[in-house]
Amino acid sequence: MEFRHEIINFPKKLPIKFFLHRIGNVSRHWHQSLELIVTMKGQVDINVNNVSYQLGAGDLILINSNEVHELHSEDATMVALQIKLELLKEVVVDLKKMYFDCNTAKTNQPEMFRNIKRIVAQILQHNINASEFIDLKNASLVYELIYELCTHFSSEEQGGNRQPKEALDRLRRILDYVNSHYNEPLSLQEVAKQEFLSVPYLSKYFKKKLGLSFSEYLKDLRLHYAVNDLLNESLTIDKIAAKNGFPNVRSFVTAFSEKYGELPSIWRKKHAEEVSGSIETTKEKSVNYYQDEPHSYHEEISLFIENNLGEPLTAAPPQTYLQQFSTICQVDVNEPTVQLKHHFKNFIGVSRVKEVLYADVQEALRTAQQEIGFNYIKMHGLLDDDLMVYGEDSEGKAIYNFRLIDKAFDFLLSVGLKPLVQFSFMPGKLASDLSKTVFYSNMNTSPPRDTGKWNRLVEALTRHLIGRYGISEVRSWMFCVWNEPSSSNLLFGFKQDETFFSLYRNTYDTVKSIDPLLAFGGPAAFSTYNKSEDWLFSFLAFSRDHACLPDFITVHYYDIDLVPQNNHLSMDKQLNLSPVTDSFRQFIDRLQERLLEESLSDLPVYMTEWNSTVSHKDLMSDTCFKSSYVIKNITENYDRLDSFGYWLLTDMHEENRLPQQLFHGGLGLFTYNNIKKPAYHAFCFLNRLGDELVDRGEGYFITRKGMNYQILLHNYHHYDDIYANGISISISHKERYSHFPNKTKRELRLELAPLAGHYEIKHSIVNRSYGSAYDNALNLGQAADWSASDIDYLRQISIPRIEKELRFTSDILTIHTVLEPFEIRLIEISEIHEGETIHV
Repeated sequence: MEFRHEIINFPKKLPIKFFLHRIGNVSRHWHQSLELIVTMKGQVDINVNNVSYQLGAGDLILINSNEVHELHSEDATMVALQIKLELLKEVVVDLKKMYFDCNTAKTNQPEMFRNIKRIVAQILQHNINASEFIDLKNASLVYELIYELCTHFSSEEQGGNRQPKEALDRLRRILDYVNSHYNEPLSLQEVAKQEFLSVPYLSKYFKKKLGLSFSEYLKDLRLHYAVNDLLNESLTIDKIAAKNGFPNVRSFVTAFSEKYGELPSIWRKKHAEEVSGSIETTKEKSVNYYQDEPHSYHEEISLFIENNLGEPLTAAPPQTYLQQFSTICQVDVNEPTVQLKHHFKNFIGVSRVKEVLYADVQEALRTAQQEIGFNYIKMHGLLDDDLMVYGEDSEGKAIYNFRLIDKAFDFLLSVGLKPLVQFSFMPGKLASDLSKTVFYSNMNTSPPRDTGKWNRLVEALTRHLIGRYGISEVRSWMFCVWNEPSSSNLLFGFKQDETFFSLYRNTYDTVKSIDPLLAFGGPAAFSTYNKSEDWLFSFLAFSRDHACLPDFITVHYYDIDLVPQNNHLSMDKQLNLSPVTDSFRQFIDRLQERLLEESLSDLPVYMTEWNSTVSHKDLMSDTCFKSSYVIKNITENYDRLDSFGYWLLTDMHEENRLPQQLFHGGLGLFTYNNIKKPAYHAFCFLNRLGDELVDRGEGYFITRKGMNYQILLHNYHHYDDIYANGISISISHKERYSHFPNKTKRELRLELAPLAGHYEIKHSIVNRSYGSAYDNALNLGQAADWSASDIDYLRQISIPRIEKELRFTSDILTIHTVLEPFEIRLIEISEIHEGETIHV
């Protein structure tokens, strides 16, 4: 249990901060600000100054300044408004000396709270469909709220209910000391000495202020931290006890069993799902890989607004976009150019090797290869049991069967794709732990129980591939072992990093012993925004020290944020996204800098997975946001790495159970029935760029092929901080652009010179009106079940808009256009030679 003072950071010097949460347990704390809590759904148990209340849907309570409080709920949705009184400078009344008794649980007069709820509903309504003047509206509403509190809820009861500042300062010092030394052999005598108090006085003081004894508080505090450690399977029970200050294992087990009603080992097993699939930075921070989507409060908010304003939540009014001007003076087309290698085409990915055998996935691969033409494909599960690769007879002798692998590889080679041969995951007969499985398909991710048998399987398969496809062909492939070994033991990683290091070294040596010219790399290290790459470089140090340095490095990058949030109500199991627009570039910067420091900058670096999220149900993934995200990040970092392997080709995959909703927010470039999403068109636009970079800047990328020019434009917008923090207050299946409050059009004027002659100018456009299958489906009514003809119609209409014009110039060719929010546009300028016939 944690008891602390909370410092609240208010944005933009406004006197109000609000947020929504589905809470679990919020430990005791206090702050200087007022806090109004309104329950929209479920039931909340709240304790204020050791007095308990139970709030149901529609109830509210005001927490006064310096009141100690805690909240507990199984599954409640609430809105919390925090008000900083110091910022209400124009108020004559000294609000700091006032006490407000505003608590629906203490009265049977619901009419008293009608205006309070109305004001809260207005705050929600205006912030959902926020305009550029929202700060003014928020300020006016908080003043109205304070007026309502002063007029109807002021009270004289504060003397016996609130902690005086001096008492809180002493209590804060005591608790800060205990919280800093809880994992040591801490005694009441030691704490009393720190505060120059007698032991009996401190004991009574502690009991009076917190409602429990010093020993009870210390035990609960230690358990609070121990529970988190139980989710880390690399820590044994005795290590957890010692780490958190328990004198021995027995005292820890006894205390834990008394509080939670079961042994720590049983609790750990039951709650493993809470971090199942977590990806951790050096085994410390984790994110839920199975995250469905940002928590959506749309339904609860709509009902609350309708109940308290008498009107349903409506869509945002049509927005008059402000023009954003980006005038570029002459682009000198005679300046030296940079040769482009188009590394974005080096990799594409499907989830599992087995999926390559599906007709829908093969169709998607054929289409992508015809229209884009990737070089390599990254897949999991080469050794999974559903490919029937490995078995054993009654005497334990290995039985190999590579027929299904052959079928998958035969198809890939037929469409021009070379495999990254990833030796993963563990066949059941070789698994050291049959219960260590992940995802809907239950892939086994435990290390081998017999390293010798693993090595012989790797050798047999490698020799088989060489025999079937020829040494020359296989030397053009890439090999590696495992996937994201830096992740938790509950996902792909192992309890000890040394286990993977040994597996890597054994596999590397086995492959190299067959043919040293086979390219072997790794380790598919997982990276995110604002995270160090320490694990990757510990692996590289090991491989260099043991003469098994990889021929290339593979990394994965997702624009998610593993930094914990500061507010005390962040108890949700939520997936946070990067709050900044250039985190992709920041990751590449720090990776290249460290490789240079370690004298490893000559190693090729293949990003074999990347995306804005790991969630397969982020509703923005189906929208034009994702196409502008792709263009922005690839053009700003063009060829800086040796590949940018977008994850994933298609929503047809088996990590999660396939949703019934067609546009469910999957990571694929195609829906599961092969309708192209806007992000797919982004790669098609990239594929039509020339081989020479002429110029680039914010929002534009200009290339040349021969005497023809290609201009790729984008109007990217970043989601707001609310969505970045894993919370959606307005997004739904029908409204997916609401978390971009400052959307603007972008005007660009590009002047290319010297150019003279006749030119055809072709515009290919993808925005919400053209090329967006989701927006087209929305216009058709978002049917629950799409017929075959509906699907075919969506495929046909979800294509870029084409516009053409003819232009003559004697010196300067001016390109002037205005892009809608999230629009991507490819402008192809082709010289018309005398005698050519042009169809417009």
